[in-house]
Amino acid sequence: MDGFRVETFYMKAILIAMAVLVAPVMGEDDEEISIGDFAGGVLGKSAIITGRNTAVTSDGKFICSNGRGFATSGGYYGANGKQVFGNGKLVVKSGSFFYGGSSSWKNGNSYFDGEKGSWITSKPKIVD
Repeated sequence: MDGFRVETFYMKAILIAMAVLVAPVMGEDDEEISIGDFAGGVLGKSAIITGRNTAVTSDGKFICSNGRGFATSGGYYGANGKQVFGNGKLVVKSGSFFYGGSSSWKNGNSYFDGEKGSWITSKPKIVD
């Protein structure tokens, strides 16, 4: 029985250590606003994501992200975690809801608000 208890103790310790190490990594995707979220949730535009850090909106605005903000052909927006600020507005992401200078909510890659309607951000399949 003692060997079983020791084995169980080590298995529990390994599982706890894995949970502590993996949990922060799994939550990273939602810590910052993606380029698709910026186009849909902040700008309120449909967009095609053309690369890891680039997109083009339905009205022809080019978007590029450097990890600290979003440069667009209409101006620069700074970013800090789930907050984006620039061009006279501040937008905060909370789960699937964007609020502040504008408000919208996200369902998959679709964004909706009560005034303008809905729009979609999409990422085309790139075949190597």
